[in-house]
Amino acid sequence: MSSRYSPLERLPAHLRNFLIKRSEQAQLPAFRRQTDRFVPEEKRFSKPEQWKVLEGDRVMFIKGVNKGKIARVLGLQSFSNHIFTDISETKPMVVPKQLWQENQDTYLIDYPKTVPVEDVRVVATVAREDGTEYDIAAEDVVFKGKYFDEDYKKMMPIRRVKYHEHIIIPWPRVDPVDDCAFSTPPDVVEERTHVENSILTYDQPSDFSIESLRDPTMKRAYKWNKQVLKKGDITKLTPPSEIFSETKKAMFEERKQIREAQIKEISPEVLEFIGSRVAEHLNNVTDPRFKQYVDKVSGESRARKLEAKQQEKQFQDLKIKEAEQRNKQKKTPKH
Repeated sequence: MSSRYSPLERLPAHLRNFLIKRSEQAQLPAFRRQTDRFVPEEKRFSKPEQWKVLEGDRVMFIKGVNKGKIARVLGLQSFSNHIFTDISETKPMVVPKQLWQENQDTYLIDYPKTVPVEDVRVVATVAREDGTEYDIAAEDVVFKGKYFDEDYKKMMPIRRVKYHEHIIIPWPRVDPVDDCAFSTPPDVVEERTHVENSILTYDQPSDFSIESLRDPTMKRAYKWNKQVLKKGDITKLTPPSEIFSETKKAMFEERKQIREAQIKEISPEVLEFIGSRVAEHLNNVTDPRFKQYVDKVSGESRARKLEAKQQEKQFQDLKIKEAEQRNKQKKTPKH
């Protein structure tokens, strides 16, 4: 698929809402999507602890026109975090003919509206001490502990009523699935039916080849039979030549000789010659201010300045301490 086409959940929220709004403006009301809620993929419910209800649960509506009624959950809508119930409002919707269900004879159907999970409460049946049963609607549920459920074939959390955690709300039972002709019985599903005799020999015939798997009547079969190397194949199969040419090798050798010929350490004779020339130049200077300049830029001058700054700082610290002591003496009351 081209990169210009991507699912809506991969787009930023502002761009996703803009595209949905533009799409709905050009549609008839019957063609518009059933819900205005769109949840990003990372925020969609995927665990029973997030849904709190599953298909087959009984729930009570706490909002809307069906407030106070008890319904059964028929399914979960993952992209909106909503649920389908057997008691719900409907909305007219047009269905293409290729999507018609059995015994459907019209394009317009009443599509059930979904219900947010926050708008329902789980209904559970509790038994009294005398054996009678009554229904309760749990305001909220919590999950503590896990067990292996034989119907779901996995570990399921234990659902309890919040603030009354001794009341456990069991998960609804899964409807049995009828076996078809391709189903495997549970008692033979783990039975091994094939064992290799050797890791060196195989059951396939000796004259087996990939070409034998190709359809002999396939279109443009010459593409598979052509034994011709393309320019790209030749480039891949040709080993690389020398990385550097002879000219570059000569240049590298010349640079190496130049680096080796450079003087890295000064000999004592050169140091003595340079020192004599510098001393001769300094002795010929007649400007009286030259000595001040030399003293100023020399290391001894910098050391003297640093020492003077430290002495001044110590003097300032001493004055501050004396002032603090005087202030303390003034604040101390006389008896």
